[in-house]
This record gives sequence, structure tokens and C-alpha cells, in this order.
Amino acid sequence: MFHQWLLSLWRTVVPSLVGGILGWLALRGIAIEGVTAEQISAGAVVLGTGLYYGVFRALEQRWPALGILLGSTKTPTYAQRQPYDYSR
Repeated sequence: MFHQWLLSLWRTVVPSLVGGILGWLALRGIAIEGVTAEQISAGAVVLGTGLYYGVFRALEQRWPALGILLGSTKTPTYAQRQPYDYSR
């Protein structure tokens, strides 16, 4: 169970690192009037992370080996939990 949690965390961290790198690269030579460098960087991180994860998660469905670009070719599995009975 703990291994699956670490696996899911790792597969979140890797795209975030890529997004961070894209945000850092976005600061190089881009100037938009009325927009701060921090706003450009933050936008690039969010957009880059989401795009990177979405593209490689979709490609992984067809070619499982591409999961390595998300940090691992293994996808986490989650145990089914019983729903909590709020009527008690």
C-alpha cells in the first residue's frame, strides 16, 4: 500500500519538475507588457505540467513503455474502500 502511494507521488513529481523547468525556460527572453515575469513563469509551470502529464498519460495508454516519462512504467493501483455510512 505504501509503495503504491510513493509510486503515485513520484508520477506526480516528475511532471511537476518538467513544468518547473518549462516555467524557468519561459523567463528567458519573454517580455509581455503588463505581465510580470512571475506571472509568465507560473502560467508556464501550470500549463506545462498539465500538458506534459496529459499527453504522456494518454500516450501511455497505447504504449505503456512511455510511462517512464512520468517517472515509472508502473501505474499505481488503489484498493477499494467501503463507503462510510453517515446514517450511523
